[in-house]
Amino acid sequence: MKNILIADDHSIVRLGASVIISSLIKNAIIVQAETYDEVYQKLKDQSFDLLLLDINMPGGNNIRVIKEILQIQPAIKILVFSSYDEHLYALRYIQEGACGYLNKNTAMEELKVAIQSVQELGKYMSDTVRDLYIQKLISNKNEVQKVNPLLKLSNREMDVAKHLIDGLGILEVSNILQLSSSTVSTYKSRVFEKLNVNNIPELIELFKLNEE
Repeated sequence: MKNILIADDHSIVRLGASVIISSLIKNAIIVQAETYDEVYQKLKDQSFDLLLLDINMPGGNNIRVIKEILQIQPAIKILVFSSYDEHLYALRYIQEGACGYLNKNTAMEELKVAIQSVQELGKYMSDTVRDLYIQKLISNKNEVQKVNPLLKLSNREMDVAKHLIDGLGILEVSNILQLSSSTVSTYKSRVFEKLNVNNIPELIELFKLNEE
């Protein structure tokens, strides 16, 4: 594993990750990107072994980007490196094709562990994600959803809900997700119905309660 793409819109994060990767992999060729447009262009121009991906960057911020990236380079290993809560998002991204999910609040030393795991095993799961995966395997779906109602949402509904709690309107969400306004409105209605909320403040409060 030598060609590595670090995609994050914060230069300090890219620098820190580059230092760790350089100490771990001799002769690593590290390329950086700070938007999804840059990511797609670099993937088309050059072959990479690993993509360290922040999922909250300009031009993306939805779960489908994993499949879009794998369509360009099917063999690439994608390690999601995000500030989003593992409990809500990790399994979703792994199921879409990411080889692992690492929370940015974790000590940087864990990034080294994650990259080593991807190198040696082809995948990485933190203790938290591993527990979630086991819980999902042994638990009844309805029981899991009772514990955390946000798990009722489909990936697309989660994308829409995430943008709504960030304060974006229907038109803005439709532009970001490349969906019609009516489709976004439909997803919004489904989110409200599934979670039994009536407005955005209630949605925000529900997310806060279940991300803790």
